[in-house]
Amino acid sequence: MEIRLLGELAILADGVSLALPPSRKTRGLLAYLALADRRQRREDLCELLWDAPGDPRAALRWSLAKLRPLLGHGTTSALLTDRDTVALDFDLVSVDVLEARSTLSLAAGQADERALEALEKSFSAGYLNGLDGLGSRQFQLWLETEKTSLRDLHRSIIVEMMSRPGLPEASLLQLAGKMVALDPLSDASNIRYLKLVFEAEGLSEARQAFDRIARHYRDEQQDHTVLLAGWHSIARADRSRNRMSLVEQDLPRKVDNALPEKPSVAVLDFRDIGSHADGAVLANGLTVDLNSRLAQLPSLFVIARQSTARISALNLAPQQIGAKLGVRYLISGSTQRDNNRVRTTITLTDTVGQGELWSEHFDRPLDDLFQVQDDITNAVIAAIEPAIERAEMQRALLKPPDSLTAWECFHRGLWHCFRFTAEDNEIAHRLFVEAVTVDPHFSRAFAGLSFTHYSRAFLNTVPDVDREVREALEAASHSVDFDGRDAMGHWALGRALFLSRQHDRAMSAIDRALLVNPNYAQGHYARGFVGIHAGLDDASLPSIEMAQRLSPFDPLLFAMKSSRAISLANRGRPEEAASWAIAGTQEPNAHFHIYAVAAACLELAGRSADARNNAGWVLERKPAYTVEVFRRSFPHKDESARENFLAALGRAGLPWQ
Repeated sequence: MEIRLLGELAILADGVSLALPPSRKTRGLLAYLALADRRQRREDLCELLWDAPGDPRAALRWSLAKLRPLLGHGTTSALLTDRDTVALDFDLVSVDVLEARSTLSLAAGQADERALEALEKSFSAGYLNGLDGLGSRQFQLWLETEKTSLRDLHRSIIVEMMSRPGLPEASLLQLAGKMVALDPLSDASNIRYLKLVFEAEGLSEARQAFDRIARHYRDEQQDHTVLLAGWHSIARADRSRNRMSLVEQDLPRKVDNALPEKPSVAVLDFRDIGSHADGAVLANGLTVDLNSRLAQLPSLFVIARQSTARISALNLAPQQIGAKLGVRYLISGSTQRDNNRVRTTITLTDTVGQGELWSEHFDRPLDDLFQVQDDITNAVIAAIEPAIERAEMQRALLKPPDSLTAWECFHRGLWHCFRFTAEDNEIAHRLFVEAVTVDPHFSRAFAGLSFTHYSRAFLNTVPDVDREVREALEAASHSVDFDGRDAMGHWALGRALFLSRQHDRAMSAIDRALLVNPNYAQGHYARGFVGIHAGLDDASLPSIEMAQRLSPFDPLLFAMKSSRAISLANRGRPEEAASWAIAGTQEPNAHFHIYAVAAACLELAGRSADARNNAGWVLERKPAYTVEVFRRSFPHKDESARENFLAALGRAGLPWQ
């Protein structure tokens, strides 16, 4: 008895194909059992294929009842079932995929030529056909993992066949075309194919083939520097020469792809280093999810999944991978599942500086495989973007000013923004102006400009504060207009709307920022900060807590702690407020407003001497500071709601006007 997973799913008894049940879930169950290396628990199979409401165990029993007569022979059955588990007896049934793997495990050149041809023909008909979109998300990840494995196996078969001596030119060309179909964006496969077309059919046909391939690269936004170099090599070749070598080493050396201006990232395939049957599913799922989620962030240039999947198998050094893919940053990781726990280790590497920028491991109980996957993905996304941003800031600071690109001007400006001094803010402003001069549609640079106008008004460094608020609104609006998918633009707009006393519109803009990027720590902080001044103290504290959880070393950490203090003071908890306010003053970049908040909270807590010390610190660094300056920088939707807080500022020693 034989189960065929290559081509159309089939069960054969003595070479005769049996009629399969029409149920796609029953067929999916058959395929899953055929590739399983152990007995499967019934409850796991139910979750895999029958995750909808109803009676999944009854549905499983129905499918097993349909398969049992097909897998039986007299009183013997290849379907092994008991009360808790299900399996196939591989002594009674063979599986074509397992046989194919056994054939390919033979030493190179030892596999039978006719067997290879038959295998390749079977693989060309597809594998695990008709199962897409079936069952749960876990089943689909298992299916994708198995198809990737079978595609690699198909590729190995073709490579083995092409290596046989004396293969006719037409057969070589046909096999090379099949390799391109498997890897349509593989430089090596495409150049090999173009060489063979050139030799068999001439330069004109090869040129047409090159144009088709190059068009596909452009459609997929894939760099084709290597393809072009290979084509130039072919076009210059003399047809009277001996046949060109087809081995990989003879292909044109890949020139390093130029790094894009945006921070560029590739997510390599995660490795499963455990022995659990579902380990590969989790590893593959994390790779796919991270790549997809990062690709949604407009601040990053993320290499397509297909390209990184091919490069992952080559076992190259990070610097080599970065050069081949044209990226600066690599994300790699491993998973290890042990019973009901899973450990995932993830690393961010700079391929140019050859340094490890960030690494973390995540231990999770495995109650729900996909909830764990989502949790880890969210945590990594929240950590990776700021880690890359910090690296870009540091890199931009090392460049001479006259060699900065628009993106480097932006990151250098951002570094100065977060120092919260009048001098740094003006440097940042000039850098953002330079960035939008170089690239007039650079959304993030306009968000940066809004940031600097906001800071001028918030820090009271200019005579006409209202004008700066208008400029902040205008720059943020440009940012959103140029790229509504960038969370920073909506964040900047929300902050500017807050200073213009439009609290409800500010909250809506910040909510849009979080809709674009739910893991945007500074967006969560802004939502809490604005909410506190809109009278939403109870609802705002969770947003600030989320911001600190997502970014425990954020450059706005002083503001997060200070905002907690204001919220606690508003709710009549002055001792806690004072504790958080003091913690805010101890963070890097804390400016005079933070010390003013501490002065008010300490006064409310009855610690007048400490309050006056903090007020004195404010006046020493900002002699023109007044309670009115605080009121204007922290506009409240209902000014009467914070009369006690403002009065505490006055009692601490800050002048009213």
